[in-house]
Amino acid sequence: MKNGLYILFITTLLATGCSERNQQEMKAKQDAEAKARADAAKKEMQTLPQTFKPRYNKKLDQSETKSEPAPPPPQNPKP
Repeated sequence: MKNGLYILFITTLLATGCSERNQQEMKAKQDAEAKARADAAKKEMQTLPQTFKPRYNKKLDQSETKSEPAPPPPQNPKP
């Protein structure tokens, strides 16, 4: 009976000791992943304004606006 209690006690100590370490490792890993995601998002947010520049301050050139007249509608003969 006492041997069973000792084994149960030792097993419980080992299980709780390992789980504590795993939780700390998982938290550190999650923190590192969150920081990496935040850095990637920050880098992307800094490059977006350079990629998509606003055009509200620019004058429109005639070369940019190619306005062609619409083709006339096809004329169907009356039956």
